[in-house]
Amino acid sequence: MISDAGGERVGFDVDGETLRVRDALERADLRLVLDREPEPSPALPELFPLPVDDAISFEATSFSVPDYSSVSVRTSDGDFVARLNEPMELPRGSYCFEVTGTTKLLVRAVDVEPSTTGAADSGPIDVEFDGPTTLTVGARSLHTRPEATITVPDDPAALAEAVSVLGSSIKEFSPERSWPTLRGYPPRIERGDELSIPSPLVRPDTGVEVVVRPEYEDVYRLSTLSYYLGARMVVGNAPAIRLENGYIESLPTEGVALESRTEELLRTWFFLDTLARTEGYVPSDRYEYEQVGPELPFYPPNLADLSMSGRLMEYLEVDRATVAPYVPDWPTEAVLRPGPAGAELLPHLAHVLAPVRVRGSPDPDRPGAPAALATSPWLAPADGVPEPDSHPLPAGTSVLTPASYENRLQRETTARSEIRVVALVDSAERAAGVRRAIAEPAVPEGVGEWEVVERPDAETLAAVLSDPDVDVAYCGLPVGEGAVAATDRSVALGGLADAPALTVFEGTEDVAAGLAAVENGGLGSIVVSESPDPGRVRKLTGLLAAGLPLAPAVRYSMQTTHARVVGDPGTGIVSNQGRPINVNSVEDVDGSGFRTVRSTALTASARIGTESFHLYDRNADHTELSGLLEKEMSPLTPTDLRDLHAEPDALIRSGGEIILPGEELTEAEFEARVRSLLQRESERDQRREPLSQE
Repeated sequence: MISDAGGERVGFDVDGETLRVRDALERADLRLVLDREPEPSPALPELFPLPVDDAISFEATSFSVPDYSSVSVRTSDGDFVARLNEPMELPRGSYCFEVTGTTKLLVRAVDVEPSTTGAADSGPIDVEFDGPTTLTVGARSLHTRPEATITVPDDPAALAEAVSVLGSSIKEFSPERSWPTLRGYPPRIERGDELSIPSPLVRPDTGVEVVVRPEYEDVYRLSTLSYYLGARMVVGNAPAIRLENGYIESLPTEGVALESRTEELLRTWFFLDTLARTEGYVPSDRYEYEQVGPELPFYPPNLADLSMSGRLMEYLEVDRATVAPYVPDWPTEAVLRPGPAGAELLPHLAHVLAPVRVRGSPDPDRPGAPAALATSPWLAPADGVPEPDSHPLPAGTSVLTPASYENRLQRETTARSEIRVVALVDSAERAAGVRRAIAEPAVPEGVGEWEVVERPDAETLAAVLSDPDVDVAYCGLPVGEGAVAATDRSVALGGLADAPALTVFEGTEDVAAGLAAVENGGLGSIVVSESPDPGRVRKLTGLLAAGLPLAPAVRYSMQTTHARVVGDPGTGIVSNQGRPINVNSVEDVDGSGFRTVRSTALTASARIGTESFHLYDRNADHTELSGLLEKEMSPLTPTDLRDLHAEPDALIRSGGEIILPGEELTEAEFEARVRSLLQRESERDQRREPLSQE
């Protein structure tokens, strides 16, 4: 990571005929190979139709993108022309070539006739012009890490000033900011003696103010909305939103009503932004637009060029009920205590646009009680919003700590198909059962290495639970008070120097062990109060290896009435190239095929605002906003289901059980498997037995 002192987000280096574009925040670079050694001079970022952090100009006749990248062509005004999937010749005009790889580049050329060779995903892309021309290269950091750190004292008014700067990571405040890649990662907040905002950070000027009372409850509840609007947060007598045209939207003063109204505005305004962007940088033909557009009092793309205040005035005319059926569920929703401990979580929660609620006492009366919790639509307590003072914490709850987010920023995520799994068990019988479950009929797809360690001694146990190269450590040993029992003695988790990416502890309701594993360096942990049968251990491992984040992986493998999570419920342990995972639930069969309902699991890398197109849904002639919003697909044939099962971003669920990726089945075997699972579910329903999740 770069220094917290901040600095340039991108930079340009010349090495002979190669231009290296450095992304300082990502510590990565992207190469352009030119036909001559460039002599760059500074250029105006405003020349580009898309936001860039910095730009240079030089003369060249051609450029080549030698490394893996996606390359698109736009007009100089930003209108999409084509993706370079094959060689092409373009008519004379002014163009912008958009290169997305380890960073984002825009190459602008005016009054040229370009010809291209090569194709995206299969090697270098070469672009040649009809003669020497001035190329202007702009670069934008992918900005998946904070740029700097803000220090705040334990004072709500000072925290409000810090929240005002979180929007400095957002590249622009048109509706395009609803795309996750244009929002960037907000700067960190850390507690200290006085307010200190590093000089690289600038408060956005959007003409919007969010008024809060000088108390943590108001600041927390309005923090994510303030970030998304790029609003200045100011202290006043009553919560409100002030627009530069003089309009004031008063907000409720009672706490639960305030957080409810704030969440309603965040969801509605965000969703309307995704409609207003449909003719923008990434033109799309959206399913939700077809459903909602005719009910709106305006044509959404007409709002794209309005000021923030002008756009919000139009949005306020829309009844929440009009858009609510089409707004995806938020993957993370937070619950903070009304004290200073939650301040450091605000940037991380804003990054995933998490609504924030406030519950509990400012200072816990029980040692080790969490300062912050989260829920997910995939994994949530039965009684609604959890209370951080509850003991034990309700099943289905996630515990949030700054360490779980910071560790993700520090660690490299394992590539899919390469994860390493180690199971620690306390008996020969359990070891044999877990080995059979993992190995038969085949090791789950995505698992590169695995082993089962029977009755480990303290040295072996400590080595596994402090090994950062282990992706999933399943601990089936006695655990209590932050320690795990080995054959010779207990190992205190607090004394370990590092941790696997994910550790699973069984046989306890206390999250102390899970918290210790995350504080040691883990991305997350799962605590299960029972001892799951080996089949569920296999299912959990397979779903995590497939790219599902923690919450849905727990839901579809463990009994959620027994499970608790430490870390953001949207955390995944494998790199999934920014793609959300679809869960396709087969619910019935009739003469036309299998009735199937699709849901999408967003992750920390595939965040809210992403769009998807579903090739296997014959009714899906539009893209749609990704997220958990169940949608019935056109009936699928057995061939459709088997082909869908082979896709890297899709899972098939039947009879409550997910068929793990990689299971080699013929079309007939696959159909028989699905029908058998549906029949089992029907028989269980008739007997009114609980659903097994083996």
